[in-house]
Amino acid sequence: MLSHTGLQAEQYKLDEIQNRGIADDIIKCKWQNQEGVPCIKITKFVLRDPSVLTTSSMSVDYIDQYTIENTNTIDTVQAISRITGLNVVQSGPTGQQTSVFMRGMNSNHTMVAINGVAIKDHSTTGGLHDIGADFIKHVTGIQVVKGSQGTLYGANAVGGVINFITTDSYANSISTTLGSNNTKGITLKIHRDVNNHSISIIADGTTSDGISVAPSGTEKDGFDANNITINTKSKWDEVEIQTTLIRRESDADLDSGTGDDLDYTAENNMNLYQLSGKVDHGLGFYNITFSRTEYDREYVNGTEIDNYDSTSNTVLLTNTLQKNKYDITPGIEYEEFDGSFQNRGSYTASVDTGGENIGYFVNGNLIATDKLLLSAGVRQDDPSLFNTYTTYRLGGTYDLTGALKFKSNYATSVKTPTLYEMHGSDNYGYNGNPNLQPEEAETMDVGFEYSFGSSVLDFVYFTTDLKNLITYGNSTYSNASGTSNRHGAEMKFDSLLSENIFWRNSATFTIAEDGNGTSVTRRPKWLGLTAIDWNIDKWTNTAEYLYTGSHLDIDSSTYATITKPAVGIANFHTNYQISDESNLIFSLNNVFDDTYERPDGYAQHGRNILLTYKLKF
Repeated sequence: MLSHTGLQAEQYKLDEIQNRGIADDIIKCKWQNQEGVPCIKITKFVLRDPSVLTTSSMSVDYIDQYTIENTNTIDTVQAISRITGLNVVQSGPTGQQTSVFMRGMNSNHTMVAINGVAIKDHSTTGGLHDIGADFIKHVTGIQVVKGSQGTLYGANAVGGVINFITTDSYANSISTTLGSNNTKGITLKIHRDVNNHSISIIADGTTSDGISVAPSGTEKDGFDANNITINTKSKWDEVEIQTTLIRRESDADLDSGTGDDLDYTAENNMNLYQLSGKVDHGLGFYNITFSRTEYDREYVNGTEIDNYDSTSNTVLLTNTLQKNKYDITPGIEYEEFDGSFQNRGSYTASVDTGGENIGYFVNGNLIATDKLLLSAGVRQDDPSLFNTYTTYRLGGTYDLTGALKFKSNYATSVKTPTLYEMHGSDNYGYNGNPNLQPEEAETMDVGFEYSFGSSVLDFVYFTTDLKNLITYGNSTYSNASGTSNRHGAEMKFDSLLSENIFWRNSATFTIAEDGNGTSVTRRPKWLGLTAIDWNIDKWTNTAEYLYTGSHLDIDSSTYATITKPAVGIANFHTNYQISDESNLIFSLNNVFDDTYERPDGYAQHGRNILLTYKLKF
């Protein structure tokens, strides 16, 4: 499915890519993928529908299904932690609340989407979908677009977008997983084609005793997750219809971060319904998508029971027009949403509120010359809770020598206050601020890509200025004065050392400051990754090292600002191809059994193993 981002993740044979000329930064390889088809390594995965121009000025990373399976990835946190420029913070082990800080931005500046349509939990403090216990085994790819995407997604895509892709087909298979802490899982994938129709079903269940979330605790905090995804596709001549149904259920034991809470639990349910249609009209195509997202969360701690519910209904209509040297996509997006907060126990509070928004946008790309690609977009949003606002984006890529390419983007975006920030309340003194105003952001990045031999170097400098930043203090939220700045640089270096050895490296340097020039918490200056992938006969192996530099945090007991030390975590994965129909994947995570907390007061997994057996049928 082609989303309104205009970015589509596909994997083509090398000759197809060369003939179409639509891929950047190609490194040839003779590796065999899971289906035994010769593949390529693409370090800058910016592929689109072959008939649409490549918007390669954006910084885009892509994680494919094979990489997810080959590294025994049990949750989304593990997958996206490997992306350059992302600092992923989880309040404990698998299944716990997760925050994503992209390019030094706040977590609520990162938009989450499924198949190109934004999903939002309007009942949360940040108004965001929690990826802590997500449906990682159900996605065929994860697309991460960094930098402001306001003209594509509207409010809240200030730092970038994480887009889960679920609409591709799968090979029929069953997988079983066993691991440390009594971790057990099973995944069933079924795909059926009948003429021009197809259906894909994925069902999985995972359970684990876990570890104690509290570093000083002894009670293990386990989790259970059960998910099902059903995708259908039908095609008649110029018409294509797709549906997606996702049901996610997860239960997790929680701790407060200071000690054991023996009866503190969380139940998190989500339903997603999507219906999309694509009609080829000769000059391009129409796309229309209906999407409904439902969240139902409950936290129980003794007699304290908190309920959070929200629904969001979205209609997205686009019309893509294509010529040889340009494409242009106007569109309309309408969202109606509501959220409720109910607290029962020693205090009682109940809020039920909502709103709506309609956005009008147009995005386009132009091949100005053989070497120059330009892109631009503008969007106007008319929210019911705030004044009308307009955002825009300009981007370009200049191919200087064939091996050296420069790229740059400038964009504006907006982050609107959440329902909780405006209307939430409790008997502990918190009251929302209905007078909050949207945050305003200006983002710029500039960089280059240089290919030499079998290696690619990618460098980007980025900076964002934030006005009206929403901050918490004195038992409420308010708009801060001054301008908060986040700036830094990203570097990636990938090299095919031989036919069977691929070396991946990345580093990110970030300075994140508030309007007073004070560094903000949980934004390390340095993030880094180095990894080696190598093949030996039927063995595919990965050794990786992830580094998180020292950073400020909040002491979980005293609430004072403290400095957390740097930590480096080593992991090893190996995939043995037993036969054409079966393979065995072994993972040793946190090889050196490092002890660390992210954030403060929330323990992370020590050394642990996972073993997965997959059988195709």
